Amino acid sequence: MRIAVIGAGGIGGWLGARLAASGQQVGFLVHGRTLEALRSGGLTLRDCSNGGSGTVTARIEQPLASEDPGALIDALGGHPDLVLVTTKVDALPELAPALRYLIGPSTGVVSTQNGVSAPDLLAAAVGTEHVLPGVARVYSAVVSPGTVRTIGSAGSLALGEWNGRASARSAAIVAALEEAGIRAWVPDSVWAELWRKVAFVVVQGALGAAANAPIGVLRSDLRDAFTEAVREVVAVATALGHDLATDDAPDPVTAVMALADAQPAGATTSMQRDIAAGRPSELDAQLGSVCRSADEVGVPTPVLDLAHAVLAPREAAARVRD
Repeated sequence: MRIAVIGAGGIGGWLGARLAASGQQVGFLVHGRTLEALRSGGLTLRDCSNGGSGTVTARIEQPLASEDPGALIDALGGHPDLVLVTTKVDALPELAPALRYLIGPSTGVVSTQNGVSAPDLLAAAVGTEHVLPGVARVYSAVVSPGTVRTIGSAGSLALGEWNGRASARSAAIVAALEEAGIRAWVPDSVWAELWRKVAFVVVQGALGAAANAPIGVLRSDLRDAFTEAVREVVAVATALGHDLATDDAPDPVTAVMALADAQPAGATTSMQRDIAAGRPSELDAQLGSVCRSADEVGVPTPVLDLAHAVLAPREAAARVRD
């Protein structure tokens, strides 16, 4: 399978390194320091679950990398079968021309961003027929350009066609991910799966940033607030027509809290880390979009609204500095 990975940060480096190490033909669309690092030093994926510098789980000595989508198509030997879009949501509008250039008639474009806004932005660029909303779950971060660390499990990626139908394309993507050691599946509803992730990761990022605390503190000292915020997200999703209950987890709030209890105590989200560092973050795309959806369907979200009110001035200040 010919695969183009847009970005080589925490998610792109994790997915791209594992897929390339498994024998897939992978090229990275990157620029600046990341492009220089991949060309000069390759791509390294480390598992840092036990602390320290971690164990190398994948090493790509000379990854295909370019800032030119045409050059990437040439290097891959044709239009990619799969494009994994791993940049932040804010970058998606600027990527539209490159995406349109990259895709062929049957190319699948998978979103991996947190929140619920990325699939619509990608569909506006390339059409819903190409977009497969994706739900990535992994704790990963850039150590330095060209080196990515993960903690916890090997990670997973759920995905599905926009219309919810089974397809040979989605099955082939799942098979490639599984071969690379990444748990992958096509859920009954990828939209419900997206909201299940929002109920966990957006709440973790929002409350974690507001309290400057990792998941271990959120699930203990702030458990009541965490639980109530999760309940708010579930209520919004339900009002939008997405049933987050499953046969294995009939109570989605209980399922999210069990997931929180299973995470490494020191885990934080990328949005949370950006806010803590004073960098522009995905606050609006993640938390803001949930609060707006809640207003549209008339669901009260006092905990999420409070977190947004606390964090919005910090986000505004970071964007002025940037």
